[in-house]
Amino acid sequence: MAIKNNEVITKHLVSKKFAATFIKPALVLIALIVGVFVIGLSTAHAQHGPMSSVTTEYFNMVYTGNLTGAQALFDANPDDMGTQMLKDQFKDRFIDQTSSLDFSRLESPKVREIAELFQAYWRDGLMQTASLEDLNASLKGNLDRILMSEGIESDLDDDDELWENIEGFIEAEGYFALSGRTPPLYELAIWMDNDTRVEEIELTDGAVKVPLTAISDFVSYGWINFSAYGMTSMGGWAEKEGLYCLCDHYDKDGEQYKLSFLKHEGRHFADFKLYPKLKAPDLEYRAKLTELAYADTSTYHLMAQFTNASNKIDNAPHPLANWYVIDGLSKALLGGQRPTEGSAWENIPAEDIRSSALLLLTEHDALLQQLGANTTKGTILVN
Repeated sequence: MAIKNNEVITKHLVSKKFAATFIKPALVLIALIVGVFVIGLSTAHAQHGPMSSVTTEYFNMVYTGNLTGAQALFDANPDDMGTQMLKDQFKDRFIDQTSSLDFSRLESPKVREIAELFQAYWRDGLMQTASLEDLNASLKGNLDRILMSEGIESDLDDDDELWENIEGFIEAEGYFALSGRTPPLYELAIWMDNDTRVEEIELTDGAVKVPLTAISDFVSYGWINFSAYGMTSMGGWAEKEGLYCLCDHYDKDGEQYKLSFLKHEGRHFADFKLYPKLKAPDLEYRAKLTELAYADTSTYHLMAQFTNASNKIDNAPHPLANWYVIDGLSKALLGGQRPTEGSAWENIPAEDIRSSALLLLTEHDALLQQLGANTTKGTILVN
């Protein structure tokens, strides 16, 4: 999820895999980018079978933006398939820093410099080489320096203005861009091509018609993709004006596209109007419940995903929303006993999960209306 102009923009991450879903954010642009994380495997990863415990734990580190424990994880599990797959990539990208994104297609020297600044910032932020406050200030100062060299002034106390200026400059140089914050780090996506159409999406409270822009030819997918070595990437996001989709990454007949992108991001699009002040955790909570309310073949996959990637922390909207989804469904279907393994849900009829998810969503709507639809920031708290 990203936040922009004080609006939540939701972002959906898709693994470059054949069928699994691993969700990202929403991206919080600070514009807070809100989106869906699709938890999944890359095609290469999928060839080795299900995600190992090390791979699962590494992806959990990725989504919380903290890789400082990765080397210890690999050292403690030398024979795990995930260790064998990830340890060299981690070393090359974050220790030796010999593995980087390819920015050679960015013909603009200033845009290339901006992209390189973000890459260096992601490395430092993920490895926590300094406080995030200091890293953020350094990045914004360097970005402001580049903009000032082009005669563009920004108020560094106003993140929205800075990101608008960064995007405007990149677009003036001939590219498309999305910037802001995917908690906990600042974000930058750059791509080359857009194509827009209108899509009608059925939601639990009625259908919405949404402008959908298919985007392609990426130079940078953002920090989650960077830290996952391309195994998980942005699948799309929602803004007040419409949805943006990396449509080439999806099977259009599959539930990853129909649910985890269209339903999820369509819920965000509708909620931007229904609840204009709603914060990212509540937006994600509602979108995930919407996925479950419509799920057919992917019910247990989604439940395993939400269970395994849940965490009650305040700087990661997706894991936090997952925690509340699982908490609510555990109370409804498991007598309040939270499962430690996602497979535990396979003992619950899928129809019961769907109906309970719909009920939780309906109850959340009623509570938000009671709090004041136009003013409420949500109900989800860390403590």
